[in-house]
Amino acid sequence: MAGAGAALLPLVLQLGSLALAPGPNGGRHVNSPGGPRPRASWMVLTCYPHPHPTMLGDPCRVSGSGESLAWIVSPFPNFPAGLPPPASMSLQLSPKLAHDHVSFPGSGRTADEGGTHPREPSGPAGTHEYQQPAPVQSSAHAGAPREQWRPLEERLGRLEAEVAELSEQNKDLQARVRQLESCACHPAPPHCWGLGGAWPEGARWEPDACTACVCQEGVARCGPKPGLPQCQGCSHDGRAYGNGETFSPDACTTCHCLEGAMTCTLKPCPRGPCPEPGACCPHCQPGCEYEGHLYEEGADFPSSSNPCLQCSCLRGRVHCVPMKCPPSPCPEPVPRPGHCCPTCQGCTEGGSHWEHGQEWTPPGDPCQICRCLEGHIQCHQRECASLCPYPARPLPGTCCPVCDGCFLGGREYRSGEPVGSGDPCSLCRCANGSVQCEPLPCPPVPCRHPGRPPGQCCPVCDGCEYQGHQYRSQETFRLQASDRCVRCSCQAGEVSCEEQECPVAPCTPTASGSQLCSACVLDGEEFAEGVQWEPDGQPCTACSCQGGVPTCRALLCPPAPCQYPAQLPGACCPSCESCNYHGRVYANGQNFTDGDHPCQACHCQDGTVRCSSVDCPPTTCARPQSGPGQCCPRCPDCILEKQTFVDGESFSHPRDPCQECQCQEGHAHCQPRACPRAPCTHPRPGSCCQNDCNGCAFGGKEYPNGADFPHPSDPCRLCHCLSGNVQCLARRCPPLPCPEPVLQPGECCPQCPSRTALAGCPQPGDAPPAGHQEHFSPPGDPCRRCLCLDGAVSCQRLPCPPAHCAHPRQGSCCPSCDGCLYLGKEFANGERFPSPSALCHVCLCWEGSVSCQPRTCAPVQCPFPVRGDCCPSCDGCEYLGESYLSSQEFLDPREPCHLCTCLGGFVTCGRHPCEPLGCSHPLTPPGHCCPACQGCLYHGVAAATGETFPDPLEPTCSLCTCQDGSVRCQKKPCPPALCPHPSPGPCFCPVCRSCLSGGREHQDGEEFEGPAGSCERCRCQAGQVSCVQLQCSPLPCALQVSEPGSCCPHCRGCRAHGEEYAEGSRWVPPDSPCSSCVCHEGVITCASIQCVSSCAQPRQGPSDCCPQCLDCEHEGRKYEPGESFQPAADPCEVCICELQPKGPPSLRCHRRQCPVLVGCPPSQLLPPGPQHCCPTCAQALSNCTEGLLGSELAPPDPCYMCQCQDLTWLCIHHDCPKLSCPPSERHTPPGSCCPECQECVVEAGGQRVATGESWRDPSNACIICTCRPGHVECNLEECQPLTCPDGWTQVRETGSCCPRCQGAAQSCVHQGREVTSGELWAVDACTSCSCVAGTVRCQSQRCPPLSCSPDEAPALSPGSCCPRCLPRPASCMAFGDPHYRTFDGRLLHFQGSCSYVLAKDCRGGDFSVHVTNDDRGRSGVAWTQEVTVLLGEAAVRLLQGGAVTVNGHSVALPFLKEPLLYVELRGRTVILHAQPGLQVLWDGQSQVQVSVPGSYRGQTCGLCGNFNGFAQDDLRGPQGLLLPTEAAFGNSWQVPEGPGPGPPCSAGLEVDPCRAAGYRARREANARCGVLKSAPFSRCHAVVPPEPFFAACVYDLCACGPGSSADACLCDALEAYASHCRQAGATPAWRGPTLCTMGCPLDRGFVFDECGPPCPRTCFNQHVPLGELAAHCVRPCIPSCQCPAGLVEHETHCIPPEACPPVLLTRDQPPSARPSPSREPPGAS
Repeated sequence: MAGAGAALLPLVLQLGSLALAPGPNGGRHVNSPGGPRPRASWMVLTCYPHPHPTMLGDPCRVSGSGESLAWIVSPFPNFPAGLPPPASMSLQLSPKLAHDHVSFPGSGRTADEGGTHPREPSGPAGTHEYQQPAPVQSSAHAGAPREQWRPLEERLGRLEAEVAELSEQNKDLQARVRQLESCACHPAPPHCWGLGGAWPEGARWEPDACTACVCQEGVARCGPKPGLPQCQGCSHDGRAYGNGETFSPDACTTCHCLEGAMTCTLKPCPRGPCPEPGACCPHCQPGCEYEGHLYEEGADFPSSSNPCLQCSCLRGRVHCVPMKCPPSPCPEPVPRPGHCCPTCQGCTEGGSHWEHGQEWTPPGDPCQICRCLEGHIQCHQRECASLCPYPARPLPGTCCPVCDGCFLGGREYRSGEPVGSGDPCSLCRCANGSVQCEPLPCPPVPCRHPGRPPGQCCPVCDGCEYQGHQYRSQETFRLQASDRCVRCSCQAGEVSCEEQECPVAPCTPTASGSQLCSACVLDGEEFAEGVQWEPDGQPCTACSCQGGVPTCRALLCPPAPCQYPAQLPGACCPSCESCNYHGRVYANGQNFTDGDHPCQACHCQDGTVRCSSVDCPPTTCARPQSGPGQCCPRCPDCILEKQTFVDGESFSHPRDPCQECQCQEGHAHCQPRACPRAPCTHPRPGSCCQNDCNGCAFGGKEYPNGADFPHPSDPCRLCHCLSGNVQCLARRCPPLPCPEPVLQPGECCPQCPSRTALAGCPQPGDAPPAGHQEHFSPPGDPCRRCLCLDGAVSCQRLPCPPAHCAHPRQGSCCPSCDGCLYLGKEFANGERFPSPSALCHVCLCWEGSVSCQPRTCAPVQCPFPVRGDCCPSCDGCEYLGESYLSSQEFLDPREPCHLCTCLGGFVTCGRHPCEPLGCSHPLTPPGHCCPACQGCLYHGVAAATGETFPDPLEPTCSLCTCQDGSVRCQKKPCPPALCPHPSPGPCFCPVCRSCLSGGREHQDGEEFEGPAGSCERCRCQAGQVSCVQLQCSPLPCALQVSEPGSCCPHCRGCRAHGEEYAEGSRWVPPDSPCSSCVCHEGVITCASIQCVSSCAQPRQGPSDCCPQCLDCEHEGRKYEPGESFQPAADPCEVCICELQPKGPPSLRCHRRQCPVLVGCPPSQLLPPGPQHCCPTCAQALSNCTEGLLGSELAPPDPCYMCQCQDLTWLCIHHDCPKLSCPPSERHTPPGSCCPECQECVVEAGGQRVATGESWRDPSNACIICTCRPGHVECNLEECQPLTCPDGWTQVRETGSCCPRCQGAAQSCVHQGREVTSGELWAVDACTSCSCVAGTVRCQSQRCPPLSCSPDEAPALSPGSCCPRCLPRPASCMAFGDPHYRTFDGRLLHFQGSCSYVLAKDCRGGDFSVHVTNDDRGRSGVAWTQEVTVLLGEAAVRLLQGGAVTVNGHSVALPFLKEPLLYVELRGRTVILHAQPGLQVLWDGQSQVQVSVPGSYRGQTCGLCGNFNGFAQDDLRGPQGLLLPTEAAFGNSWQVPEGPGPGPPCSAGLEVDPCRAAGYRARREANARCGVLKSAPFSRCHAVVPPEPFFAACVYDLCACGPGSSADACLCDALEAYASHCRQAGATPAWRGPTLCTMGCPLDRGFVFDECGPPCPRTCFNQHVPLGELAAHCVRPCIPSCQCPAGLVEHETHCIPPEACPPVLLTRDQPPSARPSPSREPPGAS
């Protein structure tokens, strides 16, 4: 505490032997410390805040406090209160002196005891407050109430008496005080405190070698010394570090500051493959690496190299055991590649057979899907998409619930029907599978915090609702607002609050006299020193008590693994057990309506919220209204007499039950109830109608039933009232006893003149007596009628008419229909009341009759409402037949180990929480929910404590032991192996069943080769290997060589074609008599014999290879047979004299053949010596070994090619063709053997022909010649036998080889045009036709049967007729305003009007499909305008109306660019086939479908998604990141539209055209799109859910607007759904005369087919069987115009097959021409 209040602090200051204690008026006492008391009188040292009005000059300054105080010392007994003494002194006190505590002498108590003022907690906080400078107020003491000081003055009075007794002992002290009074007071110079010492003003010092400090104005200012680089510090993340300081910014980095530079290094990680786990260093997860794959610890997996091995990963090692095949359920299982056990091809059950991979739905159970897998039938429940929170039950024969109604509380509701609710303050209706509730309107109230009494819907000012709590009027309550205490009161709906000050709890000092508290006080609660606790109501806060000061901090929570975690009451951190969505908490599994977006029906599941749009029911009023927080427009309610009535409701007027009212469009229209006709003539008015016949209304007056009354106008007539009818008759005069009666004036009957009046009749009570002949009713009994006759009274009971109502009430005399008497209780006319007999019924009393009907219940907003007295309510839960209170916890009846909680009609169940255990493999005992450590559960094996069992992972090799819930396994010990070479056996134990030698395992008794080079033969016997030396067999040859690595030598000769040839031998191969072969060092060289002429007249016979010279004579010398010589100087030429079979010997001369030196490097090649012909090699030639058998080798001579055969290199010489060009034009290319020419010279005429050109021989047209490089090759064309019809002749045209048949007609007619004879054209990819002598001859290609596996489908390559098998494709579609259904089945809505990537091969770049959208004049929406397909260098554009361009040029269809693409027109659909298996279908308007084979799985990107089987991650942009919205995803795939600047386009936005179009448009769109859910599409609903397409259809119709365009948009959406149905195998018949009809030319015989064959039967393929025609036509069926059964299509007409023109059909012939532009398909116009 600072300022003026500082003088009031109960602090004791000590100075030397003096003590300052509180004195009166804020002064200080000066006394001596404890111990022996000196003999001196007590004095008072009074300190006043500066400035004091009685102070002269400057006061003293207490160092370190910053507060000026005046210290006055005077004798205590004579010191007048409030006045300063005459003398003063100067004191300098250190801050420490302000905290020393000294007791008063003789009192035994401290200065704190007995005071009434609480002191501030001492310690650091108190010290800080005292030392800090603070503003000073001089009037603090003067203004203090004297009553506060009265206890202190009384205490000081007692102390003063004690001091008086000790005055003699204080004389020395009094003398010292007098000495102090003579001291002068002067300002003390400022000092600086720090580093354990005090420094005077201006002093300088150095706390370390790099820092210099100076004291200026009492403040120590320190800084770094200049000019010392070694003292420069560093800064990192806003923190300063000194020179040489080492610090760690995080757990993995160590930094060092040196001369201003900071160097950081990562902490070293331990070496090895698996370092220890840590926060910095990577650590290895336990597992195994096997055959290039990683497996987790404990994983079981099959071996990828041997499918018959089952392996497991255990403790980093892989153990594999052979797999046992189970018995096959089928008689003939077949093996499958990659599988160990044979499998069944199909499944058979109950007489039905299914193929492998086939799926079906069992009859009678539409919710099951069965599939045949390898002979086994696997069935699973069909998964139904939850599209609405309360869907109606499935339709008969279907599985999934539908959203066209609601099923709630065990009852079905139609859409729009009111739904019962437990909240009487809301009105709920069923709306397409969801429940929409709206609160009843309430009138405004004149208060700010109105309360809501129980049972009432609207707030009133009789109470208050404040911060979620209800309070009664005049009630007072408290609020705990952080650290403040607030007291509030409720007054007629208004809340007023005021803050209250709380007293500070005192702190009791310890016995040692320390001023530090031994406890902390927080929120009025005391905590011991060092204790940690959690404050009440603050579960996320942790507090601790240190030094008497409570310190609280917030706990940090880890991120929750869900999107909308919620913090449960009493929990610290949010969890995924419920959802916190837009500030509201929803239970797990709860369905709710988004408060910010009421048109969104949401579902909370494990912390994640999924919302879907709500479909609104139609309204019946002209101007429906939408209130705040309300989704669907509804007709306004009516408020009458402060009561609310729903639109359309009929009710009685609250104040006038005789009026019947009806609420229409917010106005109550009331009119009098229709009154039934009364059964009497003069009824009395009832409560509502004039139909009370229990009395009469006559002459403006009312009379009770049975009353007699005079006629209102004729007094001589008497009227009688009986049951509402009035009868008036003339009065009957009684007979008179007098002869002459007298008629008095004004009387009706005469009277005797002088007779005394007849006596009257007295009545009981105060009633006047009745006169003679007077009718009256007795008092209290109006139902009797009496007559007075001359004093005598006669009475009778009045008759009652029958009541014309069922429940009349008892009137005054008779039953009356002006009310009801029902079960003993009376009710007013028009009154509604609960039925006394039937529960939950409401009755109405009307005109004496009671009608009762069941009470209407409002819908409840919870899935498990409890049954109330009449209506279900959310005050509790009814779950599985049992009722529970709200907030009650109970065990799940289905799962005893699950704990459920009922909260407001919602039931949330979760597994019963179990305490963490200290064992690794606990066992759950029977009948318990939580595991315990009294046993073990290890990989499915349960064991008791102490039990030993085989390891389930290695049952034969390892034993496990259970000990207190933990399992420890160890390998069984292996018996010793008694053989020197054991092999690994079971459990990797060494066994002697086989032998291990050279790293290979050999079975017992097996013989094998010894180690390489050992020349040994070994044998395995009982685990031991015995080897013997091999004996080499003798060789018949002299030249023997040993190959490296072989044991025995072999002959160095040659072997070819199974024959042995000696080294150096020559021979003629049998298949080439004019060739010669030679054997040289294991190499056979064969070449054609090169002849040399050695005589003037050589002769050559038919079988001679070279010309021969007779008589073996050369240059005059005659040679004998067998002699040879060189005819010239060339040593390679040789002549041999040979004997002839007939005649004399002859001389044959040729060039000597040189062997090929295989494997001789050029550096080792030796040229031939003198008189030698062939070069030699300085090293051994290459050997033809077993490893080289079949391989080829190109020697240095390019004219040879060598092949390794029979351990011999066989080298064959290439024969060069004879060239036709002059020798001067010949040249041999480098590396070639034979010379070539640029042109060929044709002998006939010396023509020159370029290389590659072909021609027919002028003399023989059947010879076709071709110029090869320098030589001519000619072939003879063969003609097939030709038989011509009668009247036809064979003709051979000029330049052709084969004749043809020619008739009278020379041309043919095809499709209405004349085709010249010999012209070729293609009907389709499988059929080509030609015109031959006036007859159309067609050739049709037959396709072989195609059998694809279950995961494959047939596909067509461009230009080919027959399909091939490709991985099963997936399809993506863009339709409508565009909606995109991805390859993985997700439906997206994106309305950008630019160009975008629809589908693309993002890995190989094989194809890319782009779409360009157009807004068609409507902002915010778009349709597909054109499609661009990019294939290599080809760009195909599919335009509006079916036009097609390729690389910018228009093309006619069909179009083929082999082998890249093929484009055709089927009906009105353009189909593009591309080489990689891509297929694109374009309807020419706005719908495009892309199909890609399964080989592209996971490789595609674009608006069609990534084709990985998961629809959840389809919103990936080009960078691979998931984007938050569909608009952002679509815009990310935008591409430029062309090379130049295109028209402006707009990016896609998140738009809702139905909101802009208004409620009427949405209602109409819902109604028109309802055909998707109707009977025409019923067969499709089971295979393709209609809800996504219904939503897309409504979207499109809202965007298209009214008019004819809406019809086109509707047909687009319906056709898109029908297309998906056709792909799924269901073809709906949905078109009608007025619904999306397609016109066909009926005059040409065509009819419309919803799923027409894409390859219709024509005159050209009518001979092809239907099954075969459909097999190779792998196109989807399309809606088109087709010929009816029995007719074929020909030239855009449907005709009988017998009317086809004469066509000669042949089979098994490939088409001889490519497709040419064909005719427009029928019906295209």
